[in-house]
Amino acid sequence: MGHSFTGAILSPLFTSFPELIVFLVAIFGLGGPKGATIGVGTIFGEPFMASSLSYGLVGVLALVGFYLKKREHSYLEVSKTLAIPFIFVIILFPLALVPSLITADYVRYLFGTIFLLCYVGYLAIMYRRKSLEPIENAERPYICKIFPYKTAGGFIQLAISAVILYFAARQMVGLVSDIATGLGISLMGLAIIAIPAATAIPETSSALIWGFRGKDIMSIASLVGEKVLYTTLFPGIALMLVPWVLDVHAYLSVLSTSIVSLLMLFFIWKKKIPWYGLTLGLIFFIAYAFVIFGLHI
Repeated sequence: MGHSFTGAILSPLFTSFPELIVFLVAIFGLGGPKGATIGVGTIFGEPFMASSLSYGLVGVLALVGFYLKKREHSYLEVSKTLAIPFIFVIILFPLALVPSLITADYVRYLFGTIFLLCYVGYLAIMYRRKSLEPIENAERPYICKIFPYKTAGGFIQLAISAVILYFAARQMVGLVSDIATGLGISLMGLAIIAIPAATAIPETSSALIWGFRGKDIMSIASLVGEKVLYTTLFPGIALMLVPWVLDVHAYLSVLSTSIVSLLMLFFIWKKKIPWYGLTLGLIFFIAYAFVIFGLHI
């Protein structure tokens, strides 16, 4: 399968497990208004974190890789195919605000259905283009060092990871709730920045490794593919399960993500993303952290 399809579809489905488990634990474990707030905050936080901190780290590492002669260029060479997921994010992420403005239940269910259908359409578009770019053979799962069967070993490794993530997610949800109460800051605001900062490690790590090795398409696709999940599939599920009550922090995350995504779309159209273009997202991350922890807004 092609780099764009693997990076934008397959990789995010698995690297998003931490966020998905945190969301489910918050909704069904903690429950109530606090659980719903943390769950919804996780959904709005991940695209923001990918657009700010994750992109910034990829830009820095691309520059480091260039000076260490691990890469040929300090900019990332990408395919115009990546414009597709960015367009989905730019259009759909702001629409996730609408059900909080029109509070009728039928609006929530309607938008939930729209988001789910958009994800199905996104899968179909990316799948049709999968053969345009080749990809090398996949590496064997780590567990295959003691278990010889590659496919079965992959599922076993995934199952073990999911169990560990479940217990870790329970601790994280409780800590976020306690910290927000103790510091007197917004629970949703803290969820938007704190949970994705930890749970986005898998996709950020993948993007950093691929970017450092010069696999630029897969590096950016893994991050934007994650953003598509959180502007289609996960909001679609969440809208069916919990009330859609948002505060100013959700609006800030949408604004920041949309600005960065438009900038990335501009560079993708030129097939080159400069390292400094990626690091601009760090400005939004620092500003948001100051709003939460400095101003206590």
